[in-house]
Amino acid sequence: MRILVIGGTSFVGRHMAQTAIDRGHEVTLFNRGRTNPDVLPAAERLTGDRNDDLGALDGRTWEATIDVCAYVPRQVRTLLESLNGRGGHYVFVSTISVFPDATPENFTEDSPLREPAWDDELVMELYGELKVACEQVAQELVGDRLLIIRPGYVIGPYDPTHRFTYWVERVAEGRSPMATPDTAQPLQCIDARDLAAFTIARLEAGDVTSYNVTAPLPAPTFGQVLETIARGVGQRLPEARAIGFDERLPLAAPPDWWTLMRADLSKPVAAGLTWRPLEQTVADTLDWVSKARADGAYTPRQGVGMSSGEETALLAEQ
Repeated sequence: MRILVIGGTSFVGRHMAQTAIDRGHEVTLFNRGRTNPDVLPAAERLTGDRNDDLGALDGRTWEATIDVCAYVPRQVRTLLESLNGRGGHYVFVSTISVFPDATPENFTEDSPLREPAWDDELVMELYGELKVACEQVAQELVGDRLLIIRPGYVIGPYDPTHRFTYWVERVAEGRSPMATPDTAQPLQCIDARDLAAFTIARLEAGDVTSYNVTAPLPAPTFGQVLETIARGVGQRLPEARAIGFDERLPLAAPPDWWTLMRADLSKPVAAGLTWRPLEQTVADTLDWVSKARADGAYTPRQGVGMSSGEETALLAEQ
């Protein structure tokens, strides 16, 4: 299958493209050529900017398009109108955040969504609402050729967000005490490689539905995740001091968001979703980030996580 991947060199898109290549598909990457331009040498590269320069797509035809980096509805509309049906089966990577905060636990793909937002620029406070609008534009323009994938938190090697990686490195450091969110908070995540494997398999099957793709079921607590991280890095878990919700702690969520980390996964599991043990994801993440730091190729995202001094000050406030 000839597959066009919008983006494809950073994190989720990189794993999507690699999985497609590994399964024997012909992959074309369309991006600005700025992020990891040398990865995935087996893929064809087209250079452009989805926001204002789609000319490289002119006259080309693909059997499928995987869009991992559309955040506002205008981006979906301009891409699909430019392809004008030449992109084939359209896979839109959305988010679990399309569901409102008050959504009851064990929600399904058919649960009510947020009201759409139609802004032309990404406003993080409207992230879920903008993705709903993106889904609606895709439905309007491609109809029965649309596969929607709604991931929860995505983790694993090449993750640039530093959200899960922070906890892997923090536990591996071994320093006590360690400030944590409420250890009873549920936390569903999905390894980007498992997300990619499921998505490519559903694309190969010609699937045209929507899936909530996260793991595992039942959702572990934050405390259980930290214990698993300790096993994955081969360290004793530092003394954990739970301080409740604090936005400085990556992946912390206020209690009224907790139900969004208890998705019902019956539909994707019936369609073939599987997930590797979290310990494996932890070990692979530590291996990747350690090598990347040694090579000077990893810089934590600004504002995510805390230094040891900031953590000490936070604990002293309790």
